[in-house]
Amino acid sequence: TKNPKILRRMATKERSVAKAGAKATVRSDRRSTKPKIAKQSAFKAGLLGGMSAGLTVNFCLFPLNTLKTRLQSRPVGAAMGFADRSILRGLYRGFLIDTVGTFPGTGLFMATYEVLKATGALHPTLCAAGASVAGSLFTAPCDAMKQRMQVDPRASIRGELSSAFKSSSPLRRLFVGYPQFLIRDLPFDAIQMTSFEALKSWHSKTVEPGRPRTPAELAWLGGAAGAITGLLTTPLDVARTAEVCAMRAGLKCTGVACLRDLVRQGGAKVLLRGSLPRMVEISLGGVLYFSALEHTKRVLGYHDPPTYFSDDDGKVAVA
Repeated sequence: TKNPKILRRMATKERSVAKAGAKATVRSDRRSTKPKIAKQSAFKAGLLGGMSAGLTVNFCLFPLNTLKTRLQSRPVGAAMGFADRSILRGLYRGFLIDTVGTFPGTGLFMATYEVLKATGALHPTLCAAGASVAGSLFTAPCDAMKQRMQVDPRASIRGELSSAFKSSSPLRRLFVGYPQFLIRDLPFDAIQMTSFEALKSWHSKTVEPGRPRTPAELAWLGGAAGAITGLLTTPLDVARTAEVCAMRAGLKCTGVACLRDLVRQGGAKVLLRGSLPRMVEISLGGVLYFSALEHTKRVLGYHDPPTYFSDDDGKVAVA
């Protein structure tokens, strides 16, 4: 017979090996299932949260968007401002067609962004850029029709759709100014989401590190990111509006040529046309957008992946 001590050692070793094998199996199972579940929940939370946020922002701030578009589309040198009462009429013209594009477009944008972000492999700038291209397939055509309806009292949804499908190239008509739309919105989305993530990281490091941010805090950080983004991207928005509304603005041009003609006629100051209502609109939009987004996420029980960073003492904290 073997020594009892040797038997006990052998039994202890066998138990340790079995326990280590069980832990390895559990870790393997977690690696194989967790990312799939995270991506599915991220897509659902992003889709529903984005649609809720987009509808909230569009309904509350559409009048400001109309004012901005009318200021940008007037001919260079025209004395149309807030003293002209015609600029304040029909502030919700184009709201329906814009919502048709915004509702699914914003949902698809946030769904794509959340899925890419959940992988942890891409910078927020790249996540936002990819999401912007996906959402633009819905928002770009509706945005073009909305802008024409905002500046032309005779325009209607039926008329816009009829003109598009009767034209020799319906897709070209629907996606008029699409390159300028991407040139405007892709940097816009990248700047806004990158600014928001940077502000959130800064806030997490400086204000009670280690705890989750409240919905109110995230909303105000979103508003600050919106104001910065609105100012920086106004020239791109002017270029987009100029092409869509070229005839009304006294221009016959496409693409960058529209912007060159505007600068030639009115100087560099035209690049900031409508910047004030745009900043106010996007800043308030950031507050409303991220409030609705975070509320929807919490209702769905979805929580953003934790953000890790090193503080001044070299410790790792979670935002």
